Amino acid sequence: MTDAPYRLADQPSVPAGHRRRPAFVHRGRAVTFADLDDAASRFAAASRAAGLRPGDRVLLLAPNAIETFEVLIGCARAGLVTVPVNWRLAPGELAAVAADAGARLVVADPSLAHLMWAVVDSGVEVLTLGSRYEAWLADAPAGAPAVPSSPDDVVLQVYTSGTSGRPKGVLLTDGNLATKVPGVTPRWGLAPESVSLLATPLFHVGALSWGLAGLHAGATTVLAGDAAPETLLGHLTDDAVTHTFLVPAMIARLCEEAPEGTTFPALRTVLYGASPISAQTQKAALRLFGPVLHQVYGLSETTGSLTEFVPGQDLPADSPLHRSAGRPYPWIEVEIRDPGTGERLPANTFGEVWTRSAQNSPGYFGLPAETAELLTPDGWLRTGDGGHLDDDGYLFLTDRVKDLIISGGENVYPAEVETVLRTNPAVADVAVFGLPDERWGEVVAAAVVPRGSVSPDDLIAFTDGLLAGYKRPRTVRIVDELPRNAAGKVLRRVLRDGALEGRPA
Repeated sequence: MTDAPYRLADQPSVPAGHRRRPAFVHRGRAVTFADLDDAASRFAAASRAAGLRPGDRVLLLAPNAIETFEVLIGCARAGLVTVPVNWRLAPGELAAVAADAGARLVVADPSLAHLMWAVVDSGVEVLTLGSRYEAWLADAPAGAPAVPSSPDDVVLQVYTSGTSGRPKGVLLTDGNLATKVPGVTPRWGLAPESVSLLATPLFHVGALSWGLAGLHAGATTVLAGDAAPETLLGHLTDDAVTHTFLVPAMIARLCEEAPEGTTFPALRTVLYGASPISAQTQKAALRLFGPVLHQVYGLSETTGSLTEFVPGQDLPADSPLHRSAGRPYPWIEVEIRDPGTGERLPANTFGEVWTRSAQNSPGYFGLPAETAELLTPDGWLRTGDGGHLDDDGYLFLTDRVKDLIISGGENVYPAEVETVLRTNPAVADVAVFGLPDERWGEVVAAAVVPRGSVSPDDLIAFTDGLLAGYKRPRTVRIVDELPRNAAGKVLRRVLRDGALEGRPA
């Protein structure tokens, strides 16, 4: 809300008259901007008094809570690095993340005590939220420590969701946030009078960006107690929410569960991303919410969103632009490159999405080889995502480059096959992937979550005449649900490995 350069340590930056307004609300508890500022300073002072020094990692293991932002800002003031971890991981996965981070302090919610063994090494202090956390802040020395800072200072270490391998610690700097947060806040329409709903996990960069943008705007952010449709519908109506960020799976459930005639007169913006949205869900969302949908695309490595699609009021409902990820923000470069050679490709040609901006992470924690694969010497970041730019610069995403199926020398994009299968009313959800084949190199396979009764043979027959022969699934598996990570992305690797089990060598 000020013209001063953005620094995480300076948040919340609001006028004096605004400091007594609620910054965050969670389960009926409100914390003002002044309260948040005081708690962050106390956390910084207590951390330094406990012997933590600039560059040390503080691991945060907690469901969405107001304390997340107290810790995040407090760490920045003390020169520490916050490491929010995915508490949905299996204990073994969580232990690997904790070992990689090497935290000096663990802040944990008591409800996750059963996971504590996976994240705590001998000699590492554990600070549990609740009375112990409050006492720790109350006993803090007066005044936040004065720590020199620069835009290159790492303030966040966010672990990738691991769709294709073990999670990696993505380093995000004050400069990354200083580019992202002030840039997107006005574009998303967030303002002091806004009521923002935050319902996605705060170990994900999308939720962190959303929360920090609301804080920067001086808005009131409501942290949802859970992501159940009835909970979200209650917040959207009872709290007069004006802005929210959701993932497509959440939108789909809201569209299914909302009572007939439900309206949201206060709602101005629904940002969505993290995974593709089906045409059916998009149409249902337009009917439920109205023309307030903003699609965004980004990665942890780009500090979240780097493109955004905002449909105009006069855009026809059947426009192909509804399927685009929009255009890059003005401060971001996006190009399509040949995945093998790195050569820039012309419009309407499939390739790998590359991006360059001050939002790009400096790399992965302790992984120089992986960082070199991610970033080029001249600052371009290889996203690993496949797609094309149209003549007007709109980005259309297809699949991860590694998910591209090459059957008999022909390219098959899983998203294209999924779109056709989703038009079958018996298909509730679907993911397409490639399986090795001696004759064709790869063949198309699909995992389908049914809506009612349907057989694999029926689904294969359904695609006849709708897809070229080489694009049609040769194998369909009926499953109860698709494996997804915490960000909602389908784990095709899990499906592929599962389908290979039991196949003849």
